[in-house]
Amino acid sequence: MDIELQRRTADLRSVADIRLTSLEDGPGRGQRLLIARNAHGVAFEVAVDKGFDIAGLSFRGTNIGWHSPVQMAFPTHDPGSEEGWGFLRNFDGFMVTCGLDHYSRPLAVDVSHYQHPHVTTRTMPQHGRISTEKARLLGYGVDRETLDIVCEGSVRQASVFGETLELRRKITLPVFGSDLTVEDTVINHAFRPSDHAFMYHLNFGYPFLDDTLAIGGLPDPFLEELRAVPCKPNDDFAQKVDVVDSRITPHDSRVSLRNDRCGVTISLGYSQDSLPKLAVWRAYQSGVFALGIEPRTDLRPAHGTFLQPGESRSYSLVLGFASI
Repeated sequence: MDIELQRRTADLRSVADIRLTSLEDGPGRGQRLLIARNAHGVAFEVAVDKGFDIAGLSFRGTNIGWHSPVQMAFPTHDPGSEEGWGFLRNFDGFMVTCGLDHYSRPLAVDVSHYQHPHVTTRTMPQHGRISTEKARLLGYGVDRETLDIVCEGSVRQASVFGETLELRRKITLPVFGSDLTVEDTVINHAFRPSDHAFMYHLNFGYPFLDDTLAIGGLPDPFLEELRAVPCKPNDDFAQKVDVVDSRITPHDSRVSLRNDRCGVTISLGYSQDSLPKLAVWRAYQSGVFALGIEPRTDLRPAHGTFLQPGESRSYSLVLGFASI
């Protein structure tokens, strides 16, 4: 720890903190949360019992993340319910991880590779199951030597005669910095190959999401399509999803989101090699009003992937925050 900083404060809570707590009331009662903040004004919440995802996100008092009508429901609803659309009754928060063996709409797939004589097909629920699973908390705190806020957890998605996949996640935020980093590794712990698909569903909400929000850093034709629909609540709007393939039209800089009214700009960096597709989800319906930026892998059947026994894949993203 810097000696000059130590002279000024014996407790790093003066500049940064991360605490483990649990909700005691409302629809989310009983779930664990990690609540963190740094000296730069970045604050986030990790939903330990919902996939170790980032539930809340703000910068210098401005809310960035999306808060849905389900209000962090806990215990989570079975994502396989309602013909595979049960995800919508859990869907809430800034970062929702989709996978680990499926994302997108419900889909019946061949699972004969798991070698169960009576189960040869299975319906994958919308956006998979990992975001509803409880994490094992591996550690959290403010590192006095590196001056980083760090939290780590592991989340398992498993079935008898099915997949045994584990997500190991590390979230890092410098005490005096502006870049929040998420580092993920997905491991197949089974002795059979497993389907694998992965997507970061990054959801922006009001007041950062409003009619003054400007998006940049993506191919011009893609941006023109986004700008064609006003970023305003509309009672009759449902949703619209546009996808760009970086192998065909890569973008050379971070994705940027800027709101002059809020005085906040955010940048998003990720590996286009490991996450070759990026979708933008516009859900401008009144009472929902969300914008999703979604780096993702390929999905079956044309370009789907398997994880062999013991094999792993790694993913990461970086969010940068600045005042205008």
